Amino acid sequence: MRQKEERGRVRKILLKGRQQGASTLLEGLAYHFTTHRKGSTAFVLAHEEASSQALFDMTKRYHEHCPQLVKPETSNSNAKELRFSRLDSVFKLGTAGNKQIGRGNTIQFLHASEVAFWPQGGYDLLAGVLQAVPPQNDTWVVLESTANGVGGSFYDSWQAASQGQGEYEPIFVPWYWQHEYRLSDPQFEASAEEREIAKRFGLDDEQLAWRRAKIFELKSEDLFRQEYPLFAEEAFIFSGRPVFLPALVESLEDKTEKPTRYRITSEGDFEQDESGELRVWAPPNSERRYVIGGDVAEGLSHGDYSVLQVLDDRGSLVASWHGHIPPDELGRISGFLGKRYRQAYIGIERNNHGLTTLTALRDGGYQPLYVEEVMDRTSEGRQNQRLGWLTTARSKPLIIDRLSAAIRDDDIQIKDASTIQELKTYVVEDNGSTNALAGCHDDRVMALAIAWEMLRHLPKRHSFESRKFTPAGRAGY
Repeated sequence: MRQKEERGRVRKILLKGRQQGASTLLEGLAYHFTTHRKGSTAFVLAHEEASSQALFDMTKRYHEHCPQLVKPETSNSNAKELRFSRLDSVFKLGTAGNKQIGRGNTIQFLHASEVAFWPQGGYDLLAGVLQAVPPQNDTWVVLESTANGVGGSFYDSWQAASQGQGEYEPIFVPWYWQHEYRLSDPQFEASAEEREIAKRFGLDDEQLAWRRAKIFELKSEDLFRQEYPLFAEEAFIFSGRPVFLPALVESLEDKTEKPTRYRITSEGDFEQDESGELRVWAPPNSERRYVIGGDVAEGLSHGDYSVLQVLDDRGSLVASWHGHIPPDELGRISGFLGKRYRQAYIGIERNNHGLTTLTALRDGGYQPLYVEEVMDRTSEGRQNQRLGWLTTARSKPLIIDRLSAAIRDDDIQIKDASTIQELKTYVVEDNGSTNALAGCHDDRVMALAIAWEMLRHLPKRHSFESRKFTPAGRAGY
């Protein structure tokens, strides 16, 4: 193997489709490793118990059919390990779930199976088990998985390897490498789309016929692209349970633009700064009206981010503020940004720390602010006003669905690559709720959904429009 010859050890990350024989190969390599070295440990860590048992059964079959001449003796073997007594070597099995699994061991051959499906994104589990593999020659680490959406430790590791970062070598196995994925159909005639796919990937009619038949079987081309990807990016985009249609989000990436970055000073000046929290794609336009949607975090440096998304009345994302800041200071920043964008209509989520931000905005005299009309249950017919947007189990699905429809209907224009990345990792969970994938963030998504909702509530005319407007700050764009 080239990598072993060049570096003395093996570090691979393998992205594959369904039923392509990767586990069969890797268990064979692991069995060969432990049965041809003294004092070695091979460890296989799978995502669930049933898969762990299937991999172990596969290894036992290798042992049962091993020629007697080279078959090592076993002792104290059980459902979790095969011990080769004379070699003092062992083949062990584990199931992802316990953060301490693998710790305390020294592992020379690690097969991490279906890493994308490990709990909580697999970050802690993977970090822990990798510490058990010494950075020495003649050690193996193979991270293997089908894709499970954008995000998580496997996705991050794949992206890093694909960009040449670290020592892992990326391997992608497309479905058309499988010789059995073919169908002979004399009456098959490729469509224009299929001919384009054939041209791009070098497929023949038998492979195209198999592809068409499998799509019919699955009743979904998107599901086929998830289970049998042609290229790596397709595997991630069409897997998992994304809220926003992957093909539409993918198309948004072609329209991204590099922003100009600014820092907003305590005096309200907008100073150009490559590390500034504010990203701008379009300056204020006197012919446009603006809204700002805000998602407020606690402000701790290690926690979630606070985000302000600025949309114009045509649905174009023109600016985005993203950073860690105390909630009351975010109120000040919101006011400066709102004034800059022609006294933008601001809707801040009032849940938790958002109330502090809204109070700072109100006490600073900022207008206009979104105010919710709430029926007073103690007084028949009376309406109370509540400052800010309240995200609840009922209102959250509504604004997310409306944002999804806006993306589908091309009513919203998003040039921010970071926001698009969060759209990719925003998923439906098993209980039906929607949140960021484990290890990812959704602050930009929520702020954007609130901003889009603010467009629906934007008053027909602001009182400030009849007055001369002077933007905040001296410097800027």
